[in-house]
Amino acid sequence: MKKIILVVLLLLISICTVEKVSARSLQSTEDTLESDEHRKLSIRQAIELAYHSALKWNKNAQLLDAINIDLDKKSGKIIGGNGKRKHWNISFGVPDTNKFFLVTIHNGKIDKINDLTNKGDSPYPKKEFIQMKDIKYDSPELLKKALKMGNIYPGKDWAKGYNFMLRKETERNISLILVIGWNSDQTKMKAVGFNVTTGEYIPPQT
Repeated sequence: MKKIILVVLLLLISICTVEKVSARSLQSTEDTLESDEHRKLSIRQAIELAYHSALKWNKNAQLLDAINIDLDKKSGKIIGGNGKRKHWNISFGVPDTNKFFLVTIHNGKIDKINDLTNKGDSPYPKKEFIQMKDIKYDSPELLKKALKMGNIYPGKDWAKGYNFMLRKETERNISLILVIGWNSDQTKMKAVGFNVTTGEYIPPQT
């Protein structure tokens, strides 16, 4: 809707301007909108972007978890409504060690990389890691599944729009993508979980 409104406004302005100038303005607006969409990443895309930095940090690095950051500004569209976000934290470690590495993505690009290993931390066991080959489903398609189930709504003021998290539940040995939203009156957060390998709905443990 926002794109349509902007294009219509530009077309109205073009009536009172030189055709060449109008064409140049329209192209600039389309480029901006296209660039904004390009900065939005699915959870799998964000992990793939971050993984290269993790492997440079340590060749044995593996994925621990991934979650989007609530930095998106309100717009005419529902934030995360296409299953993608612009800001992410992707965490990595090295199995059976205490090594920990965080990749922060802002506006679809790697912004910070941090080795956050602390000497006093306990080692991360192998069962806590998520294998990329097991991630068969991505956030856009799982958001669609969550919406079909109903009763999950986008956040308005905090945890805006739809949010996404990938984590390992070690007790059940399941890697889950959580689609996170709110109830209808915005008083309680809700999470819908899916097995990333099968796409099956899995009620998340509380």
